[in-house]
Amino acid sequence: MSKSVGIVSEYNPFHTGHKYQIEYLKKSGFNTIIAAMSGSCVQRGSPALFSKFDRAKMALLNGVNLVCEIPFPFSCMSAEGYALAGMQTLKAMNVDAICFGSESGDIKILKSIAEYLLSNDYENSLKLYLQKKIPFAVAREKSIFDKFDLDKKTLSASNDILGIEYIKACLKLNWNPEIIALKRIGADYNQISEKNGFASATGIRKMISEYRLETVINYIPKQSQKIFIQNLDRGSYFLPDEAFEKFVLFSLRSKTSYDFKKIMDCNDELANSFEKATSIAYSFDSLFDNLPTKRYTRSRLNRIILNSLLEQHELPQNIQYIRLLGFDKIGEQFLKQSSKLCPLPISHSSKILSEKNNDCKKIVMAEALANDLQSSFFKVIGNPRSDFNTKLIKI
Repeated sequence: MSKSVGIVSEYNPFHTGHKYQIEYLKKSGFNTIIAAMSGSCVQRGSPALFSKFDRAKMALLNGVNLVCEIPFPFSCMSAEGYALAGMQTLKAMNVDAICFGSESGDIKILKSIAEYLLSNDYENSLKLYLQKKIPFAVAREKSIFDKFDLDKKTLSASNDILGIEYIKACLKLNWNPEIIALKRIGADYNQISEKNGFASATGIRKMISEYRLETVINYIPKQSQKIFIQNLDRGSYFLPDEAFEKFVLFSLRSKTSYDFKKIMDCNDELANSFEKATSIAYSFDSLFDNLPTKRYTRSRLNRIILNSLLEQHELPQNIQYIRLLGFDKIGEQFLKQSSKLCPLPISHSSKILSEKNNDCKKIVMAEALANDLQSSFFKVIGNPRSDFNTKLIKI
């Protein structure tokens, strides 16, 4: 019997740890792997290293059977919003299971925490801590520790945090797929150094920025090394540089606290902080030195900056369509069946999707703008409007 499994991914870039996950799933009996992949920008609040089309092709060459897009702004939301968008996408694609990397690998405790976070008991506990003027993230953590006797690392580990949100999203959507928490065996999510022969995406991007190309290629699967090298050779990659830094600072200086308040995930305190910080900042370092980084994560601040650059407001809060980026023959067969039951418009064409309804058009145009931002700051500037003229990838 055919079994399908969905992965929420960024593949920023695709590396040997991702390959390990796919091989594990194939050996576990899943013959169809569907990736819901972030588009031109990623959840840490930055354009992706490579274009989504090249990242999709790298995934397909390494065993993923179908790749669909998580468009902006969903790809740049908080963990909760990002996870919900991913699960909405995979549920619409009718996969049988979902799989995510996990530092703990303890699906039982992750499920228990997810269920608790949707309970009245949690809301009451959280309210008590917030009344004491404790920051939300700390209050949330304290409420969980009051309920569970667990290792504090579980609540600070990036993949476990996302895993809890994936499970929460499934509960919200009244969806009950098989859930697989695959224990990480290599470098941690934000770890720069390699571990057990694996390097994180963060570490790989660091190696590229330091031009350690002979080292970085060891962490890229052989099937996709050619694309990886081609992108670096022709300058088709994004890493923050002086030009991007100047553009960001100029853009931020044009905004007031009133403007920042309209940005997703930016509260009054942050809006005021951004206005003050941008009035004196002369670099990224000086900008963040003057922002409340102890109360708010760097990723959240980066997302606010990215959203301010793209200036998208009043966008739909739920996934509106399924944008196909590519598939192989197995993925194409799966698509023929799943598309019959998919409750959302499904197509590889941005133009076709933009014509479905006004909400679809808003999201298509938001992602197209994010795509243009990314390609404009590639090492060598990319083609404009490529979101509308890049063909579906078929392997």
